[in-house]
Amino acid sequence: VGCIDCHVDIGAKKKADHTKDIRMPTADVCGTCHLAEFAERESERDTMIWPHDQWPDGRPSHALDYKANVETTVWAAMPQREVTEGCSMCHTNQNKCDSCHTRHEFSAAESRRPEACATCHSGVDHNNWEAYSMSKHGKIVGMLGNQWNWEAPLKDAYAVGGQSAPTCAGCHMEYEGEYSHNMVRKIRWANYPFVPGIAENIKSEWSEKRLDSWVVTCTQCHSERFARSYLDLMDKGTLEGLAKYQEANAVVHQLYKEGLLTGQKTNR
Repeated sequence: VGCIDCHVDIGAKKKADHTKDIRMPTADVCGTCHLAEFAERESERDTMIWPHDQWPDGRPSHALDYKANVETTVWAAMPQREVTEGCSMCHTNQNKCDSCHTRHEFSAAESRRPEACATCHSGVDHNNWEAYSMSKHGKIVGMLGNQWNWEAPLKDAYAVGGQSAPTCAGCHMEYEGEYSHNMVRKIRWANYPFVPGIAENIKSEWSEKRLDSWVVTCTQCHSERFARSYLDLMDKGTLEGLAKYQEANAVVHQLYKEGLLTGQKTNR
């Protein structure tokens, strides 16, 4: 693979005019050669269908993350466009593939490391990296990860790669024992439990089926009893946290009604 394959045309034989013919490769360009991976990622559009329209079809997902970004009212209305571009920096998986395997290495081994996911899945609004890196799983990766063979495919990470703790990719790309770029087939809480209808749906048949798939993932290392017990603990903890959020949210709404929020009557 040479520069011209990605930036002009795959297998191009003619010379290219750098002022007219150069393109920035989008995900569909990568899909010309990496068809299976591209198709797997695109299948998230059809997999992430909520039973009661809690989210629009196909969301949240990598396949539609840019669409989700630009259709947000705050993003569209904010006059400080440099600030909004902070959102766009991560919401690019829909359009390109190098968010996970950075150009020009395009290393599968790099994208298997949790640090690759941390680029976007971190921060106050979705502190996944912070939670993972402070967990026992994350600590083992931090202490022992440099001894593992990250070149080993995910299916061989433990037996061949020497891995001794789960990673983001190892759990979220796995579904019923198979690995793919469709990462939404087990989504239940969708990162934002306060979205209307999410909590109410958590014990539905739709959600319970996805929970069973998580049990398959966890029982690669743990017993089924432990896996179900811990997943139940996580659900209950999320519901309790959500109740506290709703309590605080009601206070803020009342303050708004009474015109007491900072900047409500004057410019901040």
